[in-house]
Amino acid sequence: METANLDIRAAFFDVDGTLLSFTTHEEPASTKEAIRRLSAAGIVPILATGRPSYQLTGLDLEGFQAFVTINGQLCYTPERTLVERPLDKEDIAVVVDQVQHGLYDCLFMERDRFYVSGKGEREQRQEKLIGVNYPVDDPARALEHDIFQLNVYLPPEDLHIIRDATHNTKFAGWTDNFSDVMSRDGGKASGALEVLKQLGISPEKTIAFGDGGNDLELFEVVGTSVAMGNANPEVLEQATMITDDVDHDGIYNACVRLGLI
Repeated sequence: METANLDIRAAFFDVDGTLLSFTTHEEPASTKEAIRRLSAAGIVPILATGRPSYQLTGLDLEGFQAFVTINGQLCYTPERTLVERPLDKEDIAVVVDQVQHGLYDCLFMERDRFYVSGKGEREQRQEKLIGVNYPVDDPARALEHDIFQLNVYLPPEDLHIIRDATHNTKFAGWTDNFSDVMSRDGGKASGALEVLKQLGISPEKTIAFGDGGNDLELFEVVGTSVAMGNANPEVLEQATMITDDVDHDGIYNACVRLGLI
């Protein structure tokens, strides 16, 4: 799809590899300009990320009217919370026990803070990739607080270790370093649909920009999906269109080609 005359009312944006460059860890100026122009044209910008709100520093969030964070586990507008979906306490107890027995390391995301049980090679690679430092804390803390998402540092072929031992979990990934683990009824798609319901916008009149495996289900529910040029192969295959990569004005160029700005 090179050009189109689309009736778009809202636009979803992933963060890592979509809004933020893996190379510079910054948001390109062209991306900020594109989002400003979309908002001025009456298209509602909505963030849709695996990150929690406290990992959004450095992003230009002006103009965003809703936030699908922690892969749909915590969604809100500036005025109120729309979705609040922590993981099952029994599943968290299983994970803490496995971590304490040395089966893997895990990052725990609470509403207001996050921490990792240890820093092996995978965690260090991930810190470098996204430019975020992971504080280390006792995983037992997770037994006393709501956990909205886990980052389990296992290769894909070993995820059965946690999958077979838990009963209400769902997995999504965008790098081989780890897998996101959330409630079975969670995910970007369910969070996005709830936000759209609150805003009174039909999913068919929305567009989504993304690059990773956790964007695939979001692509399934929007009317138009745009894969960044740096996207994973399965994302490139599913998208309505493919744009340039994040470091070469991918979002801005797609918006121009689609006639949105």
